[in-house]
Amino acid sequence: MTPDKIRSFTLIGASGSGKTALAEALLYRAGVCHQLGRSASGGSYLDSEPEEEKRSATVLAKVQSLIWDKHRLHFADTPGFADFIGNAIAPLSVLDAAVIVIDASSGVNVATKQLYDLAMQANKPILFFLNKMDRERADFAGTLASIRKNLSKRAFAVTLPVGQGAEFNGVIDIVDSRYLSYESDKIAEGPIPADLQDEYELAHQELVEEVAAGDEALFEKVANGETLRKDDILPQLRDCIRRGEIQPVVVGSAFPPKGTTMLLDTLVHLLPPACALPPPPPAEGEPETLVLGADSPAVAQVFKISSDPGVGDIFFLKVVNGSIQSGDDLVNAHTGDKERVGHPIRIEGREKKDITDATVGDVIAVPKLKASNIGDTLAAGKPVKLAPLRMPNAVHSVAVTPKSRKDQDKMGPAVNKLCFTDPTLHYHIDSEFNETILSGMGEVHLEFVAGRLKERYGVELDWGAPHIRYRETITRKVEAQGRHKKQSGGHGQFGDCWIRVEPLVGSDGFEFVDEIKGGVIPTKWVPSVEAGVKKAMEKGALGGYPVVGVKCAVFDGSYHSVDSSDMAFQIAGSLAFKKAEEKAGAILLEPIMHVEVTASEEYVGPITNDLNQRRGRVSGMDQEGDLHVVRADVPLSELFRYSTDLRSLTQGAGSFKMEFAQYEQVPSHLVEQIVKAAQSDGDKT
Repeated sequence: MTPDKIRSFTLIGASGSGKTALAEALLYRAGVCHQLGRSASGGSYLDSEPEEEKRSATVLAKVQSLIWDKHRLHFADTPGFADFIGNAIAPLSVLDAAVIVIDASSGVNVATKQLYDLAMQANKPILFFLNKMDRERADFAGTLASIRKNLSKRAFAVTLPVGQGAEFNGVIDIVDSRYLSYESDKIAEGPIPADLQDEYELAHQELVEEVAAGDEALFEKVANGETLRKDDILPQLRDCIRRGEIQPVVVGSAFPPKGTTMLLDTLVHLLPPACALPPPPPAEGEPETLVLGADSPAVAQVFKISSDPGVGDIFFLKVVNGSIQSGDDLVNAHTGDKERVGHPIRIEGREKKDITDATVGDVIAVPKLKASNIGDTLAAGKPVKLAPLRMPNAVHSVAVTPKSRKDQDKMGPAVNKLCFTDPTLHYHIDSEFNETILSGMGEVHLEFVAGRLKERYGVELDWGAPHIRYRETITRKVEAQGRHKKQSGGHGQFGDCWIRVEPLVGSDGFEFVDEIKGGVIPTKWVPSVEAGVKKAMEKGALGGYPVVGVKCAVFDGSYHSVDSSDMAFQIAGSLAFKKAEEKAGAILLEPIMHVEVTASEEYVGPITNDLNQRRGRVSGMDQEGDLHVVRADVPLSELFRYSTDLRSLTQGAGSFKMEFAQYEQVPSHLVEQIVKAAQSDGDKT
């Protein structure tokens, strides 16, 4: 297909909004599958992972393709649960538009707000689908008002429901002035019901006026009282949607499917193709911006990697520019490695269809690339590097230990494999405590990882809270001598130095100053004193934690022409610092995290009370529509399992993000227990 006939979008929405049911309904209406994936008793066509079947929820993004009205549509069905947000961010960053699914019986919630913000940050055209119009409490007018209050004042209905709740039996197309009615699985087209004519005219006028506001000729026609219909407004409406000035609202029900054909028509006729959108931004420092065209050199971006035990790794690419043929060699712009596009496929339902070529806007899957990761750019000719995908920081970390020696041998490769396919999962060895840290988007995320490690790789893990990286510092200026003298036959060892230490105001670094005069310590051994001081700072006097925020000056000392050496002055410097810290009012510091919690107003009180109990300091609150953002600085030691606790506190309606802020002094009443715990760990070691 030519690029103007290709569309791509990401289905996003809060958990429970019905995204996957909608995805399956679209595949069903397009004839990709011949029965609905869901049934009245549950079950899913797309959610086939054991963890998805267990939770009855999407965990991994599913990429699909279909044909509708001689157009090809590619889309990704994504998780709505915050712990798996990376599976939504990656396709949202690369595909051309966002379809936000909202439960019309419950309206906009915190998760919907966050996903909408992500779509806006990605600069995507947005379409809202109000799902579950057949539910008992479905409320079209109320949900549209909630969208306009909490998300976007640019949301305008392009379809209207005929009835709602049990009475929902049709959809009015505002742009095309038609009515589709549904009875069982049959669709009939007819004139707009007379009793809904006024509602239709009002919605049509509102949409027309908004479209005409950006076009002088249309505005003049409206001002003169002319009636504008489809052919008059369609070109300008498309432009408004492409520029984000209008975000269309479509209504329906995914199961049983009603209004899904109208959604497919809207996607085809109102959403822009990739060739009509601005090119994706280049990576920082890259001078070139793409000039899009099917005849340009090929450029593609990896946005998903799935691991199939029978096939191996499958890489999903969006063709950003040019065309790709089966067998083409592309260059990974990030690594310089050549990648062969052998046997590209397209996923349609559960079928993997071989394809020979793809063009601008297409999404393809390529097995077994050698050196590519999520976010990498593959290009023909001169490598073009696109901006990498921005993933959120991890909010939950655990220290993991293998249950057996066999598990230990397999753990590293298995975890690395999962990190390769999930950019929000991180794994590293904390050298300070010699423990393995696994970090992700929440406890549920890491539980899923543990389940997959066991199921797919036979690795079982125990886990607990990671050690906190406490630090020590000093509060007073003091002087101390370090003298090392040892005689054991032959050459002895001699090093003698005086140092002055003081707090390094406004910094957690280290500054060393040479104030030696008259050669009392030869210049060649001054760096040895510094090395000794640094070595002593690795384990402070309080709890054995590293010492930070110190200015140290060596100002006096003595040496022996025969017995002095580099090692002797290192030992002297170390002894001097240990004495100095004991006199300098050493204190313990703890990491403080800046936390932003988003929830509805009813939960603000419980959230702030909980943060206060965690020794947090609330620094501010903002209101965004019906939602509130609470900002606070909280000790990291108080935040283990906070994602789970917050979910319980807000009945699943709250979310948070955090990042390191600074180190602050530990309250005196907590120092003793922290030091005892550190000493206990040291004894075990």
